[in-house]
Amino acid sequence: MRIDREYGKRSEEDSLEPKIKYFIACEGRKTEYLYFSGINKNRVPLKINSLIEFVFLRHEKDTSNNPLSLYEEAWKELDNYDNYFPDTGDQFCLIVDRDKHSFSEKQYDSLLELERQEKVKLYVTNPCFEFWLLLHFKDCKEYDSQKLPENSGTGNRTYVESVLKECPGGSYSKTGLKFDDNYKDKVHTAINNSKKYTTEVNELKNSLGTNAGVLIESMTE
Repeated sequence: MRIDREYGKRSEEDSLEPKIKYFIACEGRKTEYLYFSGINKNRVPLKINSLIEFVFLRHEKDTSNNPLSLYEEAWKELDNYDNYFPDTGDQFCLIVDRDKHSFSEKQYDSLLELERQEKVKLYVTNPCFEFWLLLHFKDCKEYDSQKLPENSGTGNRTYVESVLKECPGGSYSKTGLKFDDNYKDKVHTAINNSKKYTTEVNELKNSLGTNAGVLIESMTE
């Protein structure tokens, strides 16, 4: 992985203020980074705290998508980085899907233990990040309570992806997420809708829900 300092740069007016850096590593290679880049670029209307700096840990070609391996690769990068200060508030945020096919219970428990040791903040969406995106449009109570967590494939899309594609004008794409057009004005709706499901990371191991909203709320003024 590599550390990307393109986003969340200091401005002249706040350069004297200490920054709290959120180091964000995502399991997905495109969608999650596009979403949180959109959050950062719209930090004023979304009331993101001006003292928070976004720092993205980006995938290299050989970066693993396995959440535990992703943590290990990101941690190695941070461990050799001179500007990471967890003792003064910097956060290492790992954003992953609860995909039971690639994220075993043992791996999940290992990451929970690392969070208890305060080595990482674990942000999980069960079954996948697209469920968090879907909550921008509806509370999802209308959908089959079995199909949502199972998230089986229909054609070349999962169940949640198929439902989501119908929401923002059928334009959803993993590699071309349009944050400003489809999500910016609905972030607080998504946060409120997410509270109708579990947001506890321990419970997200086996229950439909997400704590992505908890991350965003931690960033607001």
